[in-house]
Amino acid sequence: MSLALCLATGAATAQTWSAEQQEVWKVESQQWKMAAAKDFSWMDTMVHANLRYWETGDPMPRDKASLKQWSRINAENSTVLEQEIFPISATITGNIAVVQYNYIVARENYKKERETVTGQYTDVLVKENGRWLFLAWA
Repeated sequence: MSLALCLATGAATAQTWSAEQQEVWKVESQQWKMAAAKDFSWMDTMVHANLRYWETGDPMPRDKASLKQWSRINAENSTVLEQEIFPISATITGNIAVVQYNYIVARENYKKERETVTGQYTDVLVKENGRWLFLAWA
């Protein structure tokens, strides 16, 4: 993700979101940045051990081990050229956050074919030991 896009998105949320909502959005933005850079360390540092996620096209919800396995394989087959995420809402109750947003990603596969994909996510994060961790997304 380009720094300009990241900063522009952050600025939009900063105007209306609480400090805690902004903190959660920073986690979201950082995860997208690390994934695009093929920095897989986010899976160890930002994902809860009890993760369950369900991607479009997957036959069923998956766990953290599956995330690690398939993220590496998928990263070998494509490269993110550009991406942007657009916040919709961040609802925080106690140590649980539900974040909803849209995204757009331009990527290139190993055959050098390009595509642009759009969609939306609902992510659930839990705050443990002072850090927000991904618990679920769909």
